[in-house]
Amino acid sequence: MAAAFSTYGFLLAAQPPRESAESAYFFLFPCLLWFYFRPGLRKVAVAFFLAGCAYHVALVGWIRHVTPSGMAGAAFLLALYNLPWFLLARRLLPRALEAGFAERLFTMSALSAAWVAIEWARCQFTLGFPWCPLSVTQWERPAILQTLPWTGAWSVSFFLVFFNLSLASYVHHLLVRRRKRTGGVLSSLCPDLYAGILLLTVMVSPFFLADHGGTEGDSMKVKVGVCQPYLKNKWEGDNAALHKDVLRRQTRFLSLMTPDLIVWPEASTPYSINRDPIWVEELAREAGVPLLVGAVVREEEASYNTISRVSPAQGLSPEAYSKRVLVPFGEYVPYPFQWIPGLRRMVGPVGSFGTGKDPFSFTLDDGRGNPYEVGSLVCYEDIFPELVRESVRHGADFLFVTTNDAWFGEEGCPYQHAAHSVLRAVENGIPVLRCGNAGWSGWIDPRGYRRSVLMDESGSIFFEGASILEMQFSGSNGVPRKGYTDFFIWFCIGFTLWTLYRLRKSPVYNSL
Repeated sequence: MAAAFSTYGFLLAAQPPRESAESAYFFLFPCLLWFYFRPGLRKVAVAFFLAGCAYHVALVGWIRHVTPSGMAGAAFLLALYNLPWFLLARRLLPRALEAGFAERLFTMSALSAAWVAIEWARCQFTLGFPWCPLSVTQWERPAILQTLPWTGAWSVSFFLVFFNLSLASYVHHLLVRRRKRTGGVLSSLCPDLYAGILLLTVMVSPFFLADHGGTEGDSMKVKVGVCQPYLKNKWEGDNAALHKDVLRRQTRFLSLMTPDLIVWPEASTPYSINRDPIWVEELAREAGVPLLVGAVVREEEASYNTISRVSPAQGLSPEAYSKRVLVPFGEYVPYPFQWIPGLRRMVGPVGSFGTGKDPFSFTLDDGRGNPYEVGSLVCYEDIFPELVRESVRHGADFLFVTTNDAWFGEEGCPYQHAAHSVLRAVENGIPVLRCGNAGWSGWIDPRGYRRSVLMDESGSIFFEGASILEMQFSGSNGVPRKGYTDFFIWFCIGFTLWTLYRLRKSPVYNSL
């Protein structure tokens, strides 16, 4: 039990907002040490399920501010996702540690691939929730992220598990294998360690080989005014008038600094923007700047969580981006749960939302005759890699993520959410602009550097404020961006299936 809780404890220390990313390089040590003594599979299952539940309660405990039962359910499901990996590791490792290097290399690669395959599975299905994969732990370490344009964030998770296993095998070599061998100097070498170091070299080499001459090649600069109004309880009492005043005040303040664009966070207007557009249109005309507004649009058949454009000349545009991946039980009740009486009341004051169908880019102008495309994402859509790639392929020059993490208090949620945006920026080679109701607001460049972040005098991201960000990016010139290919994830899935087949057919492993 201590090994399971220690493993998850080190992993928790590596996750944002904690600043111990290096813990991810050895977080598996406690469980690998325990597996060497061949504990029973039932004992392993119980220990890692309980430790996994505790870990995920600590990781996503901020959900309790909205729904304590949802937090408990999320922790339960996420713990079940991770459990098969520990059971597989328990089956494979004892045999591999006593075998030759080829078998150990196969096992290290297989377990690394299996971890990635499980993380991919968390992206799928109705209740897919790919929150805080292992790769997120490195969001403040851009040097290790530079393979993402070819492999996606999956390669970072693969590397971290492989490096854990190579170090653990090296420790086993020092304490056990070397003492059993005779053979001079060569018997002191552990090729497992060098395999881990070689993979580390592959991971960081793009960072050192890349041109770090700044943004000289960037062809466009855009001044963006970011409103962070910290609106609370938007649909209660007389808050509508108060929230309108906050948004007016921040927008007018930003307009004095002549930005090219002003953005608002998710669902910032107190009423459906198409039912109450006049005050926003007047504000855009007064500011003389186009607005991209996170707002609810209510139509006859459904409501939509959107990003809408309001221009000084044309007012509210009929074209808007509608959120494509809704929050289960927060914005809709998924099938077949919708047949359970009373669950529809869980979706909040707006009711069930309609689902957007396609990616959408806003064509804007920097005021100097240079058009650019802004890709759109609402709420937690940036945690889904394929969804972001669809927006990038649609021709976006940069991505705009509008979100409202203020639902979840001033805890880890905004940092964890922003960490996913870092991965998406590097994967797709495109900047990401974020506007949060209470934070995290700022922009991230294509290499994963956080270029500007809204903070108050104490260094906190949680405050009411507004600021101008000067974004720099390379225009696509109408050439679609493709994003990374899926070869690495399919390699990991295939390798995992082959490992399971091999395990099933091997009498040696079945006896462990």
